[in-house]
Amino acid sequence: MSTYFHRFRQRSTRLLFTPQRPLRRLAGGLIVGLIVGIVLWSGLYNEAFNSIRIRLRDTLYLQPRPPKGIVTIVAIDDASLASYGRSVTDWPRSIHADLVRFLDEAGARVIVFDVLFSEPSEDDADLADATRKARNVIYPLVGDEANRREVPVTGAGQLVTYDLFLHTVPEIEEAAAGTGHANIIPDDDGFARQVPLMITEGDRLVPALSFAAYIEYLHQSPDWVEVDKNVIRFANRNLHTDDHGQMLISFFGPPSHPDASGTFAVYSVVDILEGRVPPEVFNDQIVLIGVLDATALPDSYPTPNTLQGEQMFGVEIHANVIETIHQSLPSVVGTSMTPFPFREQPYTEQVAVTFAIALGAGLLFPFLRWYVGLFVMVLLYLLYLTWAGLSMYIWGRLLELLFPAMALGFTFMGTMIVSYVFEERRRSQISDLFSRYVSPEIAQKIVDEFDHGRLELGGEEREITVLFADVRGFTSLSEGLQPTEVVSLLNVFLEEMSSIVMRHGGAINKYIGDNIMAFWNAPYPQPDHASQAVQAGLEMLEAIQRLNQSHQFPSPVQFGIGINTGPVVVGNIGSRKRLEYTPIGDTVNVASRLCNVAPGGSCFVGSRTYTLVQRQEELVEIHHLKLKGKHDAVEIYELRPTSAPRPEPLPEDIREA
Repeated sequence: MSTYFHRFRQRSTRLLFTPQRPLRRLAGGLIVGLIVGIVLWSGLYNEAFNSIRIRLRDTLYLQPRPPKGIVTIVAIDDASLASYGRSVTDWPRSIHADLVRFLDEAGARVIVFDVLFSEPSEDDADLADATRKARNVIYPLVGDEANRREVPVTGAGQLVTYDLFLHTVPEIEEAAAGTGHANIIPDDDGFARQVPLMITEGDRLVPALSFAAYIEYLHQSPDWVEVDKNVIRFANRNLHTDDHGQMLISFFGPPSHPDASGTFAVYSVVDILEGRVPPEVFNDQIVLIGVLDATALPDSYPTPNTLQGEQMFGVEIHANVIETIHQSLPSVVGTSMTPFPFREQPYTEQVAVTFAIALGAGLLFPFLRWYVGLFVMVLLYLLYLTWAGLSMYIWGRLLELLFPAMALGFTFMGTMIVSYVFEERRRSQISDLFSRYVSPEIAQKIVDEFDHGRLELGGEEREITVLFADVRGFTSLSEGLQPTEVVSLLNVFLEEMSSIVMRHGGAINKYIGDNIMAFWNAPYPQPDHASQAVQAGLEMLEAIQRLNQSHQFPSPVQFGIGINTGPVVVGNIGSRKRLEYTPIGDTVNVASRLCNVAPGGSCFVGSRTYTLVQRQEELVEIHHLKLKGKHDAVEIYELRPTSAPRPEPLPEDIREA
């Protein structure tokens, strides 16, 4: 059972992980992760990336919570404009005065105008009188966007201000319960996502129109608001802002329309004044009066939750701001954890997370197969998205979504490319190393086996079969020949013998003069290694007979061959500058001794080879041989091809070699 689990663990490891070279992989992964982190950090607020990352973050804006129903919108829509005039500034202000009286009698808690009355009118006194009697009306002031800037405020960082403000006419503004700025500052892509909760006008702080409405809703005073850097405190609420006092808006649904279901209840001015709306729908409500669904009056913006080409009117954006502030109190939402208002992940934290992900991925991916790395990359990002969702819905933190994904993706691709380069270099080295010993097909198989982690080139103990072959009488044969003729003659022998070894899957270890050494079952497993070696020896003897019959040589030659099977240590052996993949052990020595004592035209085989080989009818036991360094005599067999002549008997004087 333990063997089964050991094999299962080995196979699983090979499938999941790349062959281990820890230091090189760690170094390569860290370098890739560091480069990715630096590149992403330099582009964190690049304009090309910023639009993508903001749009990706917009997907988090869709809220599962409905509004709490404290806001109702009175719409200056196309129907109202058709009845009272195509421009709201042309309406008699007595219409607005009648609207204020109606809403006051209906029990509206706060009445908010998102309409600027900046020019005097003959009906101002009527509207001011209605405003004064209601005691809960908020009017806007508007800063000129062409003159917007940020100014330092003690303890509050940089707040927005304007060099030019447009106010409601003094007679009406003085009768109001309060004022607030109506400015909505869209992002660079034109989307409305945030609102400056507090701005400055000279030495005074001015709340946003929606904020002023909610302060009045709680019967508070703007003077009780505490403004600190990145947070505005009032009425047991902490409203998180950016460095310029802007709060992210939570959008609670799609744009609303009169006479249709929507996020907020909307009623047309003309329907109210003509008695088609029951007064009780405004009881205890914050009533926002502004342009909505008026095609001739552009006061709308795309928002994160609007569809392509759709926009939300400013008055409804103010309604979403009020709901965002309202639901920032745990007692309102009925839970101890509330996400509102959202706040962005600080810049330094975004950088730290991006670097951490890139470096962490750089340490992980180099050790994984590409398909495992791809799966892990997707899984890690899904886990990050889950964490981002929890962070938003529980704590109101909007985590960066784009750059963690890019950090994972780029680091994955970078580490895979680096690993591929390293692996190709290593494959080339292995291929170059073994192509000297084996056929190209076997060399490729060795590389493939190594890629799958099934080979160990650093040195291992295993059973192999070793073959030595030596030309008998080569010295006398070469007498009288020129050196070039000797080399040419020797190359003919070695070329023939080498091709036989390679044809049977053997690895040629070395040439030693007129001697050739080869082995089987390393570096990759060969279950029939003994049989392949014996078959190679048999073909060598037959090949020598053919070469002699061809009369290419001055006189007939013979080979003596020794084959032995047993345990060795095999691996890359040598210095750092020159390595040789070779076996070492007594098995090699015995094979060499067998070659030395084998008469020309014969092949001596050790007992372990005899046990493993399948063609035992061609092996004949001849005797025991006492070898140097061996205490006991070695049992040997002779491989005898049917076509080969009977070799000379083993001389008595070499029976101990």
